[in-house]
This record gives sequence, structure tokens and C-alpha cells, in this order.
Amino acid sequence: AHCGVRSLSYCRPLNRPVARSGFKGTRSRQHVPPRCMAAGPGNSEAFITAMSGSFSGAASTITGLGLLAFIVLVHETGHYLAARLQGIRVKDFSVGFGPKVIGWKPKNSETQFNLRLLPLGGFVAFPDDVEVDEESGEERKLDDPNLLQNRPALDRAIVISAGIIANIILAYAAIFTSVNIVGVPRYEYQPGVVISQLTDSKGPGAVGGLKRGDIVLALDGQAIQPTAQCAKDLATSIRGSNGRELLFDVKRGNEQIQLRVTPRCCTPSGDSFAGVQLSPNARVGRVLPSSPIQAMSMASHEFSRLAEQTFNGLVSIVRNTNGEATKNLSGPVGVISMGAELARNDQTALLVFMAVISLNLAVINALPLPGLDGGQMAFIIVEVLSGRPVPQRIQESVNRAAILLLLLLSGSLLVGDIEKLGSMANVMEKP
Repeated sequence: AHCGVRSLSYCRPLNRPVARSGFKGTRSRQHVPPRCMAAGPGNSEAFITAMSGSFSGAASTITGLGLLAFIVLVHETGHYLAARLQGIRVKDFSVGFGPKVIGWKPKNSETQFNLRLLPLGGFVAFPDDVEVDEESGEERKLDDPNLLQNRPALDRAIVISAGIIANIILAYAAIFTSVNIVGVPRYEYQPGVVISQLTDSKGPGAVGGLKRGDIVLALDGQAIQPTAQCAKDLATSIRGSNGRELLFDVKRGNEQIQLRVTPRCCTPSGDSFAGVQLSPNARVGRVLPSSPIQAMSMASHEFSRLAEQTFNGLVSIVRNTNGEATKNLSGPVGVISMGAELARNDQTALLVFMAVISLNLAVINALPLPGLDGGQMAFIIVEVLSGRPVPQRIQESVNRAAILLLLLLSGSLLVGDIEKLGSMANVMEKP
């Protein structure tokens, strides 16, 4: 699933739009079945087990939340360092949104550092380049050379692009660290395709008898070859079945059975649906680098692969605005949920997950859309080409409209994430 993390990140003076990475979300949850308890050794053990699960779920959620907050922190630190290293004044550096929880202002520093209530984003604010006369009410432009708006286009471009660059560096560093600690996965493909999940507990697959963990060895008598594309090929056959009954040769444990499944037809795009999630039947090994040079080479290869997947996922979403690709978009709730799931089940994958989310944040912010870093860069390019800056009122109007649209999208993703969490909980509750 493509994780489309949206960031409202751009650089503007204080009292106007400021550099921010906008996320809103909630926590993932771990279902604990309700039960009535009385005093006694057995119930005490059940109580301890339930409490242990609750604490484990909370710790995993905090891990996912912290991971997302750290990625945003790195993004905003990029903006901050790029400004300060050029002597540009910074008014506010905040982690999170909402009311301030902790504030700190270093001695002889203009910058106020804040930790806010919702650690799902952050922003860097710059002093305004105009002041209002208290008597006349007229605005007067300040000529301070250390104000962001008074700097040349190149200086401003460096500040705006620094957040994206910081996320790219973080992604590569995470992959490099993962390569050296746990290595690069090597897949040994076995015959068949694994039913990794029943996405619809009442769907055609479940009705036909398929279960999670089944290995599909053949479809309509055609053996499934052990390749990286086998799951995709089987999914294509199911989607193109036009609702025709299909014969599955399935390996379940030590026995081999045949099941007949009639996919539901048809979706708006004309595809049939079985309600199962497929994955290749593969044994996964790990290969560690033998030297620093090989580690860099392996990390670069993995980084290129993830960057290509991120870009292709974005292209797929753009091409299928109303299609299945957009259903795979996740907002911050989905990102935190995935991070929490990894923290519970596979902590070695957290570094790669951090790289994927950081790359998503970088790619999305680079888009030349108002309200994003790429949109602010577009204003600078127009200024350089035309020889004069885009009027401030036009920039602010465009940014306000863009922020409104992005907030609406974030709200839509939030609702979708909550629905997905509810669906996941329902699947987990069923025997």
C-alpha cells in the first residue's frame, strides 16, 4: 500500500503562512475482549495477560507516533539549519500543533523552541518583513537583511528545499543502518501463492473455504510457478475471471485440497473480487555486507528501489484518482498504525519503514503545489524568470486556498484510516 503522507510544509514570515508539516491523527488500538473477573489465581493470570497486552499495544503506538514525529522533526530541522547557517532570523521552532506544553528560549537567542500538545507535525516561523505604524495603521517594510523575505532568491530557495533534502538524507541513513544491522533480504521463492489475509470475512474467498495461511498451488489446473510475480499473476487471473467459478488447488498444513471459489463480479472498473490478500510463497534470508564499500553499494541499491517505488506509487495515484490506488492512501493515523504494528511484530523493519515514510514526505513536498515546499519554490522560479516577485497578496490567497484543500484531504484520509482500523479490528476478532 502506498503511504501518501501529506505535509503542509512551506516557509513564510510570522503572521503569514509558516513552514509546517501538517499531520492530524489518532492512535491505533489493540482489541482486548471484555470479560468479567472475580478473585482467583486463574483470573489474576488472565488479568495480567490482558494488562500486559494493553501496555504492549500502548508502547507500540507510542513508537509509531514517535517515529512519525521524528521524521517531521528532521524535516523542520532542515529548514531551521538552512536559515540559521545563512544568518536568517527564525522566530519559532515548534514540534507538534495546538497548545504549547513546554517552551524554551536559549539565552541571547531570538528563537523560541516549543513542544506542543499534538506531536503530529511541526513548523518553523520567520519574523515578518513589515511592521504596522500604531498611529497611522500603515504598513512599513523593514530593510533588515537578515529577514527571510529580504534575502536573494537563492538564499530563500536553499531554506525552502532544505526540509526535502533533510528527509532524503534521513531515508538513506536509515537504509544504510538497516543494511549494516540486519542486512538486505534475499528471497527464495517456493511453488504457490500464500493467502496472507482475508480482506473480507464474508467475501467469496472466505465463503469458498479459503483460510489465512493457505498456499494456492494451482488455479484451474495450471501450476503456479515460484517467481516474484506469481502473486500479481494470480490476482490478475482472479480479477479477469468475470465472476466465473475457479478451481483452487490448496495446500493447508500437510494436506492438499481443492476448493471452488466464485469471485464477485464486478467492480466499477470491471474486475472480479475474491476478498483475499496474496503474497509470494518465499523464504526470506538476510545478506550482510562484507565491507563498508559493499554496505554503501547495497544501501544505494535499496534506496534507489524504494525511491522508484515511491515515485511509481504517486504516479499510480495521479492516474487512478477515482480508482483502487487512492484507497491505499494513508494519513497519519494509518502511518502510526503501521508503525505500531511493526513495533509489535518486526522491529527490524522499523528503519526501512522510516525510510519509506521519509521518502514519501520528501516526494510529496517537492510537488509544485501551493502550500507545499515545491509550491513556494515555484513562486521563486516565477520571480527569477519575470524579474519581480509574485505579489504577496496573491501568494497568501493561493496558499490559503491550498491549505484548505489539503486540510480537507487530511480529514478524508483521517476518516479512511479510522475505517481501516475498524475493519482490521473486526477481522482480528473473528475466529
